[in-house]
Amino acid sequence: MLIVTPIDHQAAPSAAATLMRWVRSTDGQYPAEDGESAISLLPRDDELVLALPPRALSWHRLSLPRVSGPRLRAALDGMLEDQVLSEVGALHHALEPGGRPGQTVWIASTDKNRLRDWLRALESAGRPVARIAPLMWPLVAARVPGAAGATRSFAMDSPGQLHWAHIDGDQVWLASASVLGVSSVPLRDDQPLPLDALLPSANNGNDWRATDALDVWLADPLVSELAERVLQRPFDPVPPAQWLLRAGQTDWNLAQFDLSLSSGARRGQRWRRAWRQFRSAPQWRAARWGLVALLVAQLVGLNLVAWQERQSLQAKQDAVRTTLTTTFPQIQLVLDAPAQMQREVARLQQASGQLAAGDLETLLAAVDRAAGSEPLSPTRIGYDNGALRLSGWRAGEEQVRALQQALQGGGWRAQYDGNELVLQAPQP
Repeated sequence: MLIVTPIDHQAAPSAAATLMRWVRSTDGQYPAEDGESAISLLPRDDELVLALPPRALSWHRLSLPRVSGPRLRAALDGMLEDQVLSEVGALHHALEPGGRPGQTVWIASTDKNRLRDWLRALESAGRPVARIAPLMWPLVAARVPGAAGATRSFAMDSPGQLHWAHIDGDQVWLASASVLGVSSVPLRDDQPLPLDALLPSANNGNDWRATDALDVWLADPLVSELAERVLQRPFDPVPPAQWLLRAGQTDWNLAQFDLSLSSGARRGQRWRRAWRQFRSAPQWRAARWGLVALLVAQLVGLNLVAWQERQSLQAKQDAVRTTLTTTFPQIQLVLDAPAQMQREVARLQQASGQLAAGDLETLLAAVDRAAGSEPLSPTRIGYDNGALRLSGWRAGEEQVRALQQALQGGGWRAQYDGNELVLQAPQP
């Protein structure tokens, strides 16, 4: 996953000197590498997430009507017309994750043309955007990057705020997120900043204010000193790469309505994110170990069954070898016990005057028994290496094939090609 954000979101994306801050992660949990570079020099990755800075978005809490598709987009324009300063037709809107018509949800709005310019610039550079995410969003419960680069859970039972001091363009800004929305104010040494300016106005007219115990104060290490001087309170430094990675971990996706991806692309994103979370997320560690234990158990079980089968087969082979050497002590070297035993039995039969299964007389007697009273007389008879060949039949083909089936039913090996019947003794 590659997460990028413009260093100055108001700069022209097509400018050669336009820089992007980026971080790449293989597991979605920890940064593998990060840096700043022009769009054409960004690393390549299968999934690129464009993270929009706080000043690029405005947030609105609305109760959606029960409509969908283009009608919902038109309804949003009508509902936001009195809440935004710019023309609503020039804005791109997106619902919060899981937001549905008929619910009260957060709506993120941004300049449509500027967003399209960033998307086109990345597409032209061979870095197509797979998802659009905010760098800050209204809070219910947040996962906040710690100073050491790990993540700590920050859950709130009452309204609280998350503050982030960062650089956007050539100005230092303090972005604040709460259950009431997101706001951004500039930080200057010569201009005091009242804390009341950090809290967005409540839509219901109530003046909610978070206590200091519930506030989290974070800053880019480059501006943490300035933020502490202006606000007279300590800030925890958070590397920009860690903050970008936080945006990649969120469920927010602003690519909706006319900027939405295909359903196949969205499914691919969900599968990749689910796989990264299962592969690396701490909460899935027990499941991963359980899967490994299951696979090891299956592998050990298969090897144990295979070992038992090999032992059983070896025992049977040893029994056959023992029977051969016990019955025929003159055999000192055993190569193929069944074949050697068959030859020794045939030799004993010949020595005692008994007919073997592959002798001519035995094969002819088998044909006579199978034919019964049917007049099936061949005109040519041949015998070679235990195979009786009968041809020139004075009977129809159906009768000869019936003879073949009768011989096969008796265990003999009989083949008929329409002209010649070949008969051999049964397999040992």
